Amino acid sequence: MTAMKYDTVVKGGLVVTAEGESRLDVGIKGERVAELAPEIPSSISRRTVDASGRFVLPGIIDAHNHPVSADRIDTFSESAAYGGITTVVPFIRNRRDEGVDETTAESVQAFIDEAMANSRLDFGVHAILLGDDVVEDQVPRLIGMGVTSFKMFMTYPRRGIMMPDDRMLVAMQLAADGGGLAMVHAENGYGIDHLVERFSAANKRSAEYLAQSQPRLLEAEAVNRAATYATITGCPLYVVHLSARESMDVIRRFKDDGLRLYGETCPQYLTLTDETTREYGALAKIGPPLREREDNDAMWGGLADGTIDVVASDFCGYTRAQKMTGGQSSDPAASAPEKSGGPTEENIFDARFGGNWAEQMLPVVYHHGVNGGHITLPRLVEVMCESPARIFGLYPAKGTIAVGSDADLVVFDPSVRHTLGAASQHTNADFTMFEGMEVLGAPVFTMQRGEVLLEDGQLKRPRGCARYLPGNLSQTGP
Repeated sequence: MTAMKYDTVVKGGLVVTAEGESRLDVGIKGERVAELAPEIPSSISRRTVDASGRFVLPGIIDAHNHPVSADRIDTFSESAAYGGITTVVPFIRNRRDEGVDETTAESVQAFIDEAMANSRLDFGVHAILLGDDVVEDQVPRLIGMGVTSFKMFMTYPRRGIMMPDDRMLVAMQLAADGGGLAMVHAENGYGIDHLVERFSAANKRSAEYLAQSQPRLLEAEAVNRAATYATITGCPLYVVHLSARESMDVIRRFKDDGLRLYGETCPQYLTLTDETTREYGALAKIGPPLREREDNDAMWGGLADGTIDVVASDFCGYTRAQKMTGGQSSDPAASAPEKSGGPTEENIFDARFGGNWAEQMLPVVYHHGVNGGHITLPRLVEVMCESPARIFGLYPAKGTIAVGSDADLVVFDPSVRHTLGAASQHTNADFTMFEGMEVLGAPVFTMQRGEVLLEDGQLKRPRGCARYLPGNLSQTGP
């Protein structure tokens, strides 16, 4: 009787990494990739997965998400799994605005406990720092917990979450001294509030004024300021959800000057425009706002030439009612739009920011990016798998297909034509801004650490099997 050398062999597929594409079989033993070879006999494996005519990708890493609203880590991780995502890195901040008296480190620990019990996907954590978090013990304590990336908002002063510049400098220095990484939401908050006040006073509160109240200039200015602070503190910097064409030149200049600087964009900033905001109103309200086709083109160009390093989702799982009412109504259904995803006449400045994008991310970026000729398939793998794994210290266990790496694999069928919509997604959110978008290509089979995660449209791996992934400071950064 032939000895079973492997638990699973994925056969006949085109294995794609950031380095290129090769027709290889993948032999999996336990949780890890054990062999890559042109031919591995099915007879030495307990199971064979036929990937003929399909791509075999590393599991997608979604390095930007907020599973703290209608979708928490349980349903968010399920939705992400349907999109070929196998690792998530959520943002967590203290919960004092919810009446929970705890430090950011305590909030992070509470989230880790929740995710260990309820997530279907392996996960890391980014900490969101507010001004009063920047004390001598918090950043080092978080680094000791494996949280090595620290996000600060340069906007939203009236919401009480904008990081003052002087405290941001202190936080960057603490992160740099501890081997961590600063992250910023780069928009000039005072400039935005000034414009919102003027538009509101003139009764200009409809959706067409959202982008005008958050102009591209205010993003580019904040990117420049954050990169300046990162330079003088010696702190690596990651700028989240870039959207404005002018920001590309700022990123390039500081990279050329030697700053360890990483840029991120999202599928919505690659494909949607302010026309979507004008049509759907509050449902399409995000920060930064959707912009213009020229900005989409600039984001694709930044991905192609290396200015942008990562594509992530910026998932926020809100329902339509939450978006429309800002979450304040005692009867949310009363404030829902009359038709699914339809246009509204609300005060755009009172609506919530955020949208649910994770499940659609891989098909959207593949269809518009690879099929559309903007980026190659290895480059897609680089910005959605390898680069986030390297930047956040998860490589080489995550982010690639190599002997010894975790067997997080996605079998992606480039021939599957399907239409995106809320009815087919797997979140508690009941809308998507990709409603009706027809795409070619879909994940059809997924593994997490050698176990089947998704097969035949069904989740196979139960909640509570996730592993917490502390950032490895010695591996951080490409």
